[in-house]
Amino acid sequence: MTKIEQYLLNTNKIKFFDTIHYDKNKKIIIKNKHLKKNNGAQMEAKNTEIQNEELKKLYQTITKCMKCGALCNSRKNVVFGRGDEKPDIVFVGEAPGADEDRLGFPFVGRAGKLLDKWIEKLNISNYYIMNALKCRPPENRDPLLEEKDNCREFFTKQLEILNPKIICALGRHGFSNLVDFDLKTPFGKVRNNIHYYNNIPVIATYHPAYILRNQKEEIKVIEDLEFMIRELGKLK
Repeated sequence: MTKIEQYLLNTNKIKFFDTIHYDKNKKIIIKNKHLKKNNGAQMEAKNTEIQNEELKKLYQTITKCMKCGALCNSRKNVVFGRGDEKPDIVFVGEAPGADEDRLGFPFVGRAGKLLDKWIEKLNISNYYIMNALKCRPPENRDPLLEEKDNCREFFTKQLEILNPKIICALGRHGFSNLVDFDLKTPFGKVRNNIHYYNNIPVIATYHPAYILRNQKEEIKVIEDLEFMIRELGKLK
C-alpha cells in the first residue's frame, strides 16, 4: 500500500477494497474493486476529514474563494494539505498540478511519490505537506504575482495553525513564498543554511519534479533532508 493510499484509508477517503491507479492519461483514479468493471464507477477524494477545527474552517473559507478568476473557475478541487495536523515538519511546495487538482491533495503525482520515497527512506514522521497556492494554475504555468498575493492570507494562516518546528521548502518557488528571495539567484546558494519564516527555521531543497528531470541531483536532496533532521533534533 502506498503512502497516499494509507493516508486516504486512514482518513476514510477510501475503503480497503478501493485502489488508486493511473488511467491512460496518468490521472489518479480511485476505483472500487467490488464493482463491475463495466460500471466504471469512480470517485474523487474530498478534503472533508480535517480534524482540526481551525483548519477545517480555513478550508471551508478557501473553497468559497473566487479572487483569482483563471484559477478558481478552472479548478476541480481546492488542494489544501495532507498529513499530521500537529506536525514537527511542514513541506511547502508552490502550486498543485493536474493530479492534485483532480484528487484534492498535494503531491500525489509522480513528484509526490518521489517525495514520499524520501520521507520513508529517512524515517521522517509527524509531517504535513502543503502548497502555497490552493488552486492549480491553468496548464501548470507559474502562478502570477497577483495570484500569490491573493492566496497568501490562506497560506500564512494555515502555517500559523500548524505551527511546525521546522519548514522544508521544496524548490525555488516554494522557498520564495517563505523567505525574501530573488528567483534569479542560483537556488544552490540557499541550500545548507537555516533561513527563517516568522521565527520558524526553514531549510531549502530541490522540488521533486526537478529531480525527476535531473536524477543525478537526488543525493543533494537527501543531504538537505538529513541536515533538516539534525536541525530538528536540536529543537526538541
